[in-house]
Amino acid sequence: MMTLVLSLIIASSVGTIIWILQNSIKPFTQKVFSQTWHYYSALIPVFFLLDGSEIMIRLVSFIRSVLQDTSTISESGMIAEQNAHIIPMEQTGTNSSLFMNQLFDYLLRFNNTKGIVLFTTVIWAIGTIVFLAVNVKNYVAFRRSILQESRVCDTVQSPVKVIISARATTPMVMGLWKPIVVLPDIRFGEKELAMILSHELIHLKRGDLLVKLLVLIANAIHWFNPAAYSLNKQINILCELSCDEKVVKEMDMENRRYYGETLLSMLEYGVKQRNIVFISSLCGPKKAMKRRLMNLMNEKKMKKPVLALSLVAAMALLGGGGTAAYAAGSAVPVKIPTGKQVEGRNISLQYEDGTTVFYDKDGNRLLADPKKNDVPQKLTTEEIVDRVNKHIAKGLAVPQGYIDELPQKSLDAINDTYGLKLQKSK
Repeated sequence: MMTLVLSLIIASSVGTIIWILQNSIKPFTQKVFSQTWHYYSALIPVFFLLDGSEIMIRLVSFIRSVLQDTSTISESGMIAEQNAHIIPMEQTGTNSSLFMNQLFDYLLRFNNTKGIVLFTTVIWAIGTIVFLAVNVKNYVAFRRSILQESRVCDTVQSPVKVIISARATTPMVMGLWKPIVVLPDIRFGEKELAMILSHELIHLKRGDLLVKLLVLIANAIHWFNPAAYSLNKQINILCELSCDEKVVKEMDMENRRYYGETLLSMLEYGVKQRNIVFISSLCGPKKAMKRRLMNLMNEKKMKKPVLALSLVAAMALLGGGGTAAYAAGSAVPVKIPTGKQVEGRNISLQYEDGTTVFYDKDGNRLLADPKKNDVPQKLTTEEIVDRVNKHIAKGLAVPQGYIDELPQKSLDAINDTYGLKLQKSK
């Protein structure tokens, strides 16, 4: 259980660090990179929250071993080391993991560590179950209310089922395994309906519903971390922004403006519905819609240098998370004590259940009494002769110990039989 608790701490810490780093550089990235980049890069913290730290720890360990092996055979590396001051990787890892070392040492100092870990694990499990249960209950109730007064829309051609519901006054996509598009029971213009369907079908094509499920699971696992809630809300907003960006990519300004008017017509109920399904929004409704409308009017084209820079930035975030995960993982003790254990040197201890444990002079725990193992096994003359014959038959050298234990008469008989000159050392 201690391993589970430490894994949660590492995953939550690394995910939070990457999320904070992303938000700190957002004033720059918002001006240069697309909303699609922001949407998918926001999933990097989710990856670490979902125990991606373990994967990165193994990857960084492998890369380090390869680099160290390369440096030992590279003459250029040796010359560079002589002419430049190089900080060893072990030193940098030690410095970055100092805080985690202190944290783990503090946790392991408690007298009743096992009881505390058990209590913490139970509380965490209850919180995760309650979080998931509440969200599933809200979704089931909302879906039931939407489907209660609905009918199939036969006038719309779509790769998925489209229904019209009197309970819905904003378009939406529902269902992970059998998704459906829900339209409100109002009259849409042909152009307006085409834009709405294009928006919802992009969600399905990109698998946004599965992404939201993974984010929800990450939030449930880390329900104790406030950053997980903020990240959940942020990804929901970025999902809509990137989807809008995809819809209007080939549109002129007039059609972009028309699309924005369509969003405004759905604003009132759309805000209410987000509060029911997704609990709350990243920012106030007016500010969120203002951001979407401003993004629609911002015709941003990703040129090759900007695209390359965006890939480098994403890799840097992933690499930074991997480094942080490795530093935190290296701070975890290899053997985590689960309770007090009796130890000793050159003693034997018998427990209440009758089990006897032996400790040698170095304090190592033994399964059997070392005194019994000190007595060598006594072989009969016939057994020694048999072993000597087998060694000779296989062309192997006969151990001197066997020769010394044999009676002279038996040794002479073997020498006569095989034409040998075996002699005792005594």
